[in-house]
Amino acid sequence: MKRNFFAFASVSAARYRKLRLRLQEESRLGYLLVSPAFVFLLLLLAYPLVLAIYLSLTDKRFGAVPNFIGLQNYITLVQTPRFWAAVQASLIYTIASLILKFVGGLAVALLIKRDFVGQRFVRAVLLLPWIIPTVFSTLAWSWMLDPAFGILNVAFKRWGLIQTNIPFLVNPALAMVCLVAVNVWRGVPFFAITFLAGLQTVPEELIDAAKIDGASSWRTLLSITLPMIMPVVVIVMLISTIGTIADFELPFILTRGGPGTATQVFGIMTYNLSIESGLYGLGTAVSMAMFPFLAILVVLSLVRLRREE
Repeated sequence: MKRNFFAFASVSAARYRKLRLRLQEESRLGYLLVSPAFVFLLLLLAYPLVLAIYLSLTDKRFGAVPNFIGLQNYITLVQTPRFWAAVQASLIYTIASLILKFVGGLAVALLIKRDFVGQRFVRAVLLLPWIIPTVFSTLAWSWMLDPAFGILNVAFKRWGLIQTNIPFLVNPALAMVCLVAVNVWRGVPFFAITFLAGLQTVPEELIDAAKIDGASSWRTLLSITLPMIMPVVVIVMLISTIGTIADFELPFILTRGGPGTATQVFGIMTYNLSIESGLYGLGTAVSMAMFPFLAILVVLSLVRLRREE
């Protein structure tokens, strides 16, 4: 009996050692397969980030050797009204765009979720504003919103709606409205398609049960639909926040930060200081100033997702 027990134990130990060696080999193979992608991401993301942090702590100028100055660039920015104007413009641009894209994307997702003739065609066409390169679509909007020769002013005059041209991109308030409107036009399709994917995972039985219990459409949306797609909402809002607050193409092509500093967001100010003025250290500090905010936002989003799980 004892011999059988020891023989079984020795066989089990041998099998365990073989299994452990196999798992170690598979683990090494996994690390080996993942290493190229890790090195690529390290070079693509980590190196530029470390370089940006270093440059923001120097007085680097075009054609000059950088000298380490610590936090002096950030102190200079805090004392500069132009920086706070960029902060204000960036927050207005980001918050207004996010709210409108969320509301518009959810509304469109709820509409195209229903069955109707040409549903697939509508879904495909809906993606066009998001698929078209930003440069092309923004140039088209710039032409349409031109204060002197824009097609919108021409059309409004022919219809008798206005007597004088509307200064879309000349008036500071209107310029920000136009900037937000174009961003929303581009972003709503992404929100709508992503929310649609989330809505399709909501069990219809829950919706039907809520209707039977007398819940209104708004109550069903707020109490059942939105909580169930909240992980999707958090991810989409996070991606859009990062993309909007760091946006450069759309504001640069449409307004170039004008008139004055009305639409000079972080990306425009960074470009003006770094490329046009040659103050690479100070310009990089502007882009790094929003990094703590984005880091906090990412952490809060991840915490929210963990709670949802």
